[in-house]
Amino acid sequence: MQPVDTVNQVFTAIQQVKSNASAFCTNLFPVPQKLQNWVDHEELFCELHSGAAFFFRKDRDFWRLYFCAANGEALKREFMALPDVKIKSMVMDLIERETASDSLLPIMKSIGFQLYARLCRMARPGSPDSQPLSSGDLQPVYAGNEDIQAVFDILSASFDHYAEQLPTIYEIEAAINNRQILMIKHVQTLAGLLFFETQGITSTIRYWVVAEKFQTLRHGSALMRAYFATHAAIKRFNLWVIANNQPAILRYQHYGYTSDKLVDHVLVNEVIRT
Repeated sequence: MQPVDTVNQVFTAIQQVKSNASAFCTNLFPVPQKLQNWVDHEELFCELHSGAAFFFRKDRDFWRLYFCAANGEALKREFMALPDVKIKSMVMDLIERETASDSLLPIMKSIGFQLYARLCRMARPGSPDSQPLSSGDLQPVYAGNEDIQAVFDILSASFDHYAEQLPTIYEIEAAINNRQILMIKHVQTLAGLLFFETQGITSTIRYWVVAEKFQTLRHGSALMRAYFATHAAIKRFNLWVIANNQPAILRYQHYGYTSDKLVDHVLVNEVIRT
């Protein structure tokens, strides 16, 4: 693996693969600012092969693996030539339609990756008639820089770090500075939060959680209503949820979310499975 020094290296590699592709396939949908953060923090590495490019992002004690390939045959062939996949912990996301006829899952399984989790995307339209906050609810506020570690801790304790792409400290700091984390505190204790990303007329919930000892106090609903109230101009709301987490799915359905038939297969290699 070679370190990636500039964002342009990523886009150049993708274009080189795509220019000679007969059936281009990828699991990398690059956002320039996010790539720049990975480069700045020396987290991103790459390997360029004939007909394929692979990118590795360091995430805690494992690697997230991204690829682009000219076709499925090139993807399988060049994957087999990656020595690090056999000795380092690797996680890969594969986003597809539920009914995709050209799924890459069989290829991934043939090279040693297995399904770890499956997430489904849910969506709802923007609504001008969101319910106001109840006078009996604590009022959510935006997280501040003094809350960075508490946000990191509650997310780490509440979500699966392989399946749900938990943010780093610097990503939490950036989200706080962009006013993307609503929270409720009891005295000095972080009771719950709603972490979101908004771009244009679309907003995505990344994490919505209430600590166990506060789950009977309606903080979750207060956070959700505050979120909708501060996003009155949004036309589409999205989120990802683990497909077999029925209690969470029912809660999201209560707020008008429904499946849009897009799924994320989270795959892990043999190092993690063993």
